[in-house]
Amino acid sequence: MSCSSNHSIIKENVGIDVYTYDHEGELQASAMPELRQNSELINYKRRFEYLLINVSEIHNPEQSERRKEIWNLYPDTTKLKQLYLKEYIKDEKLTNYFEITEAAINDTSIAVTSSFNEEELMEVASKFFYCDKVFLDTTVQSHVCVGLNGVSEANWSKDYTLIEAFCYEAIFDDLVSDTSQIHAAYSTEKKEACNQYKATMTSLDEYLIEVRIELFERMKNDAVLRVKLLEYYHKNRNNLAFEII
Repeated sequence: MSCSSNHSIIKENVGIDVYTYDHEGELQASAMPELRQNSELINYKRRFEYLLINVSEIHNPEQSERRKEIWNLYPDTTKLKQLYLKEYIKDEKLTNYFEITEAAINDTSIAVTSSFNEEELMEVASKFFYCDKVFLDTTVQSHVCVGLNGVSEANWSKDYTLIEAFCYEAIFDDLVSDTSQIHAAYSTEKKEACNQYKATMTSLDEYLIEVRIELFERMKNDAVLRVKLLEYYHKNRNNLAFEII
């Protein structure tokens, strides 16, 4: 399917939401792509929104001026949304990943051509538990986030895009639960990572890096995370474009 087709998978399933905020007394806007509520893919919203944020060219740092150029069309939100959506529609790489992911959902007879092992699964999943800031009292701030994570810093030689989107979806499927087992394990592993390096800390910046790396390693080997990811995989293996071997 051509990404310029009138039947673009992006055009059919993605909308643009505009958010306004006050900047030095002036009302400004930004925008984000989201899966349409009436999309046939809405049950896999996180999977596709991960691709929208992390695969699309318009979200690359070097495209910041282009993003601002479009956002500055506000208050003409109609034109803003049209031009911003066009950036996603014309993105061939994004379209390719959307089509691969959608095909696995809508046609379970399609042969799976990508495979990953459990160690790769855990390596990728661990990078979503990201320590990004340390305060003067040595408290470490961390996030589990679609965009702010350790994936971009990993520099893997293998393409893990499909399993990245899966891990994001699987982790949040558990995190939104009031009885989240992953959250409990993550909290424990983070506390132990902090305690391991606090006594020998020489600077806050160095401490943050040490704790970040240690938390990655601990989550990579966390038994609870492994069980929850594999449970989610087996529940959804018939709608995924890859297999865990």
